[in-house]
Amino acid sequence: MKRFIGDVHGKFGRYKTILKNSPHPTIQVGDMGVGFRRMDSRMIEEIDLTNPPHAVMQAGEHRFIRGNHDNPLVCRGHSQYITDGHVEGDMMFIGGALSIDRMYRTEGYSWWADEELSAEQLYVMHDKYMMTKPKIMITHECPEAVAKILSNEMKFADGSRTRQAFNSMWENWKPKLWIFGHWHQSFDQVILDTRFICLDELEYMDVNVTADDPTVLHCAR
Repeated sequence: MKRFIGDVHGKFGRYKTILKNSPHPTIQVGDMGVGFRRMDSRMIEEIDLTNPPHAVMQAGEHRFIRGNHDNPLVCRGHSQYITDGHVEGDMMFIGGALSIDRMYRTEGYSWWADEELSAEQLYVMHDKYMMTKPKIMITHECPEAVAKILSNEMKFADGSRTRQAFNSMWENWKPKLWIFGHWHQSFDQVILDTRFICLDELEYMDVNVTADDPTVLHCAR
């Protein structure tokens, strides 16, 4: 059993509370806020370099993938970071997404050019996905077809190559469960044999990832 947690956005106090109360190891689905900086004195917790807490995360086997509000370089130096393309049992992990507000952010400070994998890297992910054929996908973004259902017009029109790559993956192999974040809403729907679950900010749920048909227990926030 593992607990999956939605976007944290630097709200590490609430994130630590979820970790403290979790009976299971956790996986956070991106936009943790790692290395993300804000020029706002009210967000002092968010720019505290001691967060997220390595020791607490290590002790409870609490890990995360990266989103588009995470510095990719800083993520790679974090002890609990799950790398893009990592396969663990029946699960595959891919982070990253495109920021619709990138024009209002500062490169290297609150936005990074490699927030999405390159086209070449996504081709590699596609090949690995087809070779592995995971039962469960854990990503920050979702396939294009799911984005149309979520119907956030701004995000849908951004031309994300990550969504396009995920859509191609899904068209060729349909996992039983696909968990993601990024869209800031709760969503749970079966589409062509795949159950898609979007976790809202700091929403969490427990999943029996070793079952033939993954059992999902909704835990709310």
